[in-house]
Amino acid sequence: MPAELIPEHRQLAIEVLRLRYWQLVMNEHLKQAHFKIPIHVAIGHEAIAVAVHTMMESDDQLVLTHRNMAYHLARAGALGPIADEYQLLPAGAAGGTLGSMNLTNPSRGVIYSSSILGNNISVACGLALGQQVLKRHGVVIVLTGDGGMEEGPFYEGLVFAQSHRLRLLFVIENNNCSMSSTIEQRRCPIEVESLCTAVRMPYHSLTGNDVFAYAEALRALRSSVAQGEAPACLEVRLAAINQHAGPTPGWPTDPKHISLERGLVVEETSNDPVFVLQQRVGEEPMAVFSQQVRS
Repeated sequence: MPAELIPEHRQLAIEVLRLRYWQLVMNEHLKQAHFKIPIHVAIGHEAIAVAVHTMMESDDQLVLTHRNMAYHLARAGALGPIADEYQLLPAGAAGGTLGSMNLTNPSRGVIYSSSILGNNISVACGLALGQQVLKRHGVVIVLTGDGGMEEGPFYEGLVFAQSHRLRLLFVIENNNCSMSSTIEQRRCPIEVESLCTAVRMPYHSLTGNDVFAYAEALRALRSSVAQGEAPACLEVRLAAINQHAGPTPGWPTDPKHISLERGLVVEETSNDPVFVLQQRVGEEPMAVFSQQVRS
């Protein structure tokens, strides 16, 4: 085992591989049409999901989007309750009543999820204001994407959070795609850093899908929001390696092209957090960790 692989890094590596394995299992179910509802796998989002999960403290609140699988799996720490919920079974995390896009898990800090782009930002602002009024010290983390950035609540949320000095962390998962269209195909560029500068909100960005760097950055950012009692915005550049929600015309990667039998690395580029992890830790430790998460 490489000397630099400290216990914390070992745990992060296992978390990323576990998320990838579980999502590949879910993708197999998707290929077999086992779900009666839309399911949004998030292969390629594992590094940021693990970083957010590991930086959360007991009084923090997480507000998710429709593509919430990686975060729910990370927070639940188990595949069964999430898989059962997506199949609307009584054994599911919400008794089979919420499905995928609106699933919550309050006992693990997941307070709200929404299938409506931008809707969750307004809710997150309300939760953060409630934390402030009740003199609680938790941080609210709200996820959105490049699609949610096109909605009014995103701009209003930045202004509201900064005006009230809320302990709110905006996390933008920018995967450059909405359904089967890219940003360039559907709209003009949106410079999030410029928007944050306009309201004097700290802006941060992450690229590269290195879970070790992401975890360190998220811990520092959470501490800054909590101690400074002011919001911040984080834009994460990543790729959704899988389809939008099942086979989508025009999407470069159909779910049938991703197979659990081919291993946990889906794409040998920096788009894939598992490939990046393999480059960091080496193939031998990766083989050991992969066996652990499969057992």
